[in-house]
Order: sequence, then structure tokens, then C-alpha cells
Amino acid sequence: MTDPAPANGTNQLNATVPSSSYTKFQYDALAKALPGKVSVPSDATYQMSKASYFSQQEEQIIPGCIVTPLNTNDVATAVNALASVYESSYYSAKFAVKGGGHTPWAGSASIEGGAVIDMTSIKAVAVNADNTITSVGAGAKWTDVYTYLDSKTLALSGGRAAQVGVGGLTLGGGLSYFSARKGFVCDNVVNYEIVLANGSVVNANENTNADLWIALRGGSNNFGIVTRFDLKTFQQGSFWGGVVYYPITTAPQQLTAFYNFAQDPQYDDYSAVIQSFGFSGSQGSAAVNGLYYTKPQANPLKLQPFTTIQPQLASTLRVDSLLNFTVERGANSPDGLRELYITNTFKNDLSFLNTVYGKFNDTIKQIEKVTGIIWSLTFQPIVPAITSKSDPLGGNSQGLDPSEGPLVNSLLTASWEISSDDPLVNSVADEFIDGINALAQEAGVFHRFIYFNYANKTQNPIDGYGAASKAKLQAVSKKYDPDGLFQKGVPGGFKLFAQ
Repeated sequence: MTDPAPANGTNQLNATVPSSSYTKFQYDALAKALPGKVSVPSDATYQMSKASYFSQQEEQIIPGCIVTPLNTNDVATAVNALASVYESSYYSAKFAVKGGGHTPWAGSASIEGGAVIDMTSIKAVAVNADNTITSVGAGAKWTDVYTYLDSKTLALSGGRAAQVGVGGLTLGGGLSYFSARKGFVCDNVVNYEIVLANGSVVNANENTNADLWIALRGGSNNFGIVTRFDLKTFQQGSFWGGVVYYPITTAPQQLTAFYNFAQDPQYDDYSAVIQSFGFSGSQGSAAVNGLYYTKPQANPLKLQPFTTIQPQLASTLRVDSLLNFTVERGANSPDGLRELYITNTFKNDLSFLNTVYGKFNDTIKQIEKVTGIIWSLTFQPIVPAITSKSDPLGGNSQGLDPSEGPLVNSLLTASWEISSDDPLVNSVADEFIDGINALAQEAGVFHRFIYFNYANKTQNPIDGYGAASKAKLQAVSKKYDPDGLFQKGVPGGFKLFAQ
């Protein structure tokens, strides 16, 4: 549902948004090209879009106007209108593109005083006749996808939290419960429909624009606006999994179990582990394992080193649907708080896992008084069982090689309530990651990879892909966006060239 363009839209605009020399021109161009689909701060559609961001940091940005396209042609029209204003404004009139809005840092999918293209009305989900390919609108969330597929006992390699958007996660690589069986989420995209900087609509797949197809597998928003993803789909019923909570005193056992699980040369491709250590200002510390086995088989052998750790405070382990597991995981990350993600990667090493955990514990005393703080460290294995799937599926842009052996993705997250605590939380997080990276270098376990979907604004995941991959991405950008609209005109995200 969209609001009609107000008769006095320009006056409303000037009264309700930050002063900007180009906001009026963006609004006028969009309102003329897409009447009834452009909203300003006094409109309900604008307010709903703004309120739908995951983090406070993004929600508090005030765009000049928001355009809500209903289909691919609308997106192309919006790009043409905004590109024209961008060029005529001497490259000042920048804009943003919003999908699920789950990246937490300010400016990732919004823009102060500029225009936002909100993709969330483009969310259709449909499977082909033989149930092998699902087409998903770029504005969908994973709850939309799994609600549709669960009813057909189908699945695809997708996100693990229901409220996360399909677009951002898939363009950033993407980990799923099925990654050891199917590879990264991006490896399963057989075709992208994308609006390029010149407003043309093209497909990118193995046979058409193949260089763009590979670039979009991890290259994020650097090449245009993807409007549809066509993803490999497979038969999948309910499976076993859930979350187990333990006293923090079990941490040494947890780390040993994690190391052995990731190091196992007979890794079970149906298994997945997400191991976390968390501190809450109100509840103290705990260890938490997300354990998943994508068959309806309870307590499989490879996950028993985790399930046998005692004592346990609570457990939700059961056989359930993919949708319900993603709803459960998403419920642990409600919208509306201040949020931080920051990440790094290192080689699987038990001594170093213990070092990282110890350094994390040391940070707690620095942030324990922050109002509403939830401070967590999460380990996830990126094993050859995952990375070896990429090349047979066409390859991606992440620069990972299975010969590097099992890697560990390390993620520090924080949620808190008050903006005045931002400097403290941000500085402790930055110092923690910088310190771990330095120690990893010393220990010979450092890896350059920075998982795109967890990267903080202060990080550079494109460099983390390696020089060869970055050079290929830059070449694709120059080919399909020679004037650099999506490098300079869309500042959100992580860019391919120094700005």
C-alpha cells in the first residue's frame, strides 16, 4: 500500500526533512516518474518504511523521501530518475537502496536527506513446475520464502533468521543451515534479474552476463539493484535442531567440542553448529549452542559432543520446520535497539579459540554497566565441506579456497539502548577485533576473510576477498556501471574503489 503524492508535496518535503540542496529535485523527479509511489516524512508509508529497520542507528536517519516500487519496471524508472538528478547535481544527490534493512550500521541502507528506494513491496515467491528453482523478489524476507516452501516440503539454502532480508544476505555470500550440503547461499543463485545504472534490466547467469553473475555472488550492491533471485531448490521436510543453554563454566568443554567438530575430516554435511558466549547486564553470562541436523534424526553422532555437555540450563532441541527454526533464531534479535556487528576469521586452532574467548571475557568489565547491554561472541565453522561446494556451482567472489582447511568465523555482537553509550561500545569492539587480528598474525592463524554480512562500517570485506577477487569485481563494475553510479551515488554498503 502506498500513499498518493500530496498536492503540496514540495512544501511538505521542505517542512519535514533536513535542509538539502538536492532533496527537492529527487522528490520532484520521482513523483513525476512514479506518481503515488513516493512518500515524505508526514506520510504513513514513509513512517512504516523508516520504522522497519533493524537497528536504532538506521531508523534514526531521516531520508528526504522514500520511493516504493511495486515491480522491476518501477525500479528501473526510479534508477533513471535518480541517476539523472545525480548527474545534474554535480554528483551530490545520492540515494540508498533498502531491502530487509537488517544491516545495523547507520547509512548502510538509508541516507540522511536523500532518497531511499524501498524494495519491500517486491516480495513474490514462486517455484517452477518441477520444484527445482524458486524465484524470490528482492524485497522478501526469509519468513516469506520459508512460509511458502514449507507447505510444499521444499527448501533452499537461505538465511537462518526469519526477519532478515533475502537481498542483502544473498548478495553478501550467506550462510545457511544447509551450507555444508549446498555451499553458501550465493552459490545457489542460478540467475539474477538486475537493474543496471543506465536503467536497463538484464539477467545474469551462467550463460548470460556470466561475469556479472559471479560478481553478484558476494559483491553486494556494487553493480545495480537486483530485483529477483532464482535459487536452487530441493526436497526438505522437518529436521532436528534447536538451542541449548549452559552455564558459562562449561566454556572449556564447549571450545574443545567446537574445535573437534570443525576439524573432523569426516565432517557430516547435514550438521551445523553456531556457538555463542553471551553476557547480559541483567542475567550475567552463559554459553549457547545452536545445533542443527538437516534430517529428522535426533541427537546425531557428530553433535553428541555438544549435547552431552552438562549441566544444561535449557534446551529447545526437537524436530521442527525450517520456518520455525528461523523464527526462533530471529526472536533473539528484536528490532529497535542499538546494534553492532564486527567480525574476523582465523584458522581452526584450539589454543587460539581459548585465547579469543579469554580476551572476550576481559572486555565484559569494560561494558557491563552499559544500559541494556547484551554482548556476545559467536564462532561458526567455515569448513572445506562448505567452501568446496562453490566452484562446482560456478564459483563466487569471496576468495575462499577449501585447501586452506577449516576456518572459524568469529562474530562480536552488541545490543544496547542509549546512544550516549555508542563511543564506548564501538571502541571496545574495535579494540577487541584489532587485538584478536594481531594475535592471530603472531600465532600464524590469521585469515584475511571478513564475512560481508557481519562486517562493521570500520571494516573492508572487499579487501578480505583477496586482491585477485577485488580486481575482478572492479572490472565488472567498470563494465556494467562505467560512470560509477553504484560506487559514488549509492554510498551505503562497502564499495569497490576508495572514495
